[in-house]
Amino acid sequence: MNKSKAVSEADYVSVTLPRATGKEEDIVFVGLNGKGYTIRRGLTVQVPRPVYEILMESQRQQQRQQDFILLQQENAARSALLADN
Repeated sequence: MNKSKAVSEADYVSVTLPRATGKEEDIVFVGLNGKGYTIRRGLTVQVPRPVYEILMESQRQQQRQQDFILLQQENAARSALLADN
């Protein structure tokens, strides 16, 4: 058996994406090296480690975006208060 083609269980990671809320889709698509993976939210699935890493980086980016928006809103509210005084 060709070891470079063999895939061990260690090459896969369990992941459960949070259920969709609002405008989110129930299925998340990840493309990697010409192969597509569809992951249904709310179910625990096994995905290759690189797909897992893509999903986790996506979640980190979404959190950064939410943090940035919140900071901008707080700054706008603070500026409005200062302008009123």
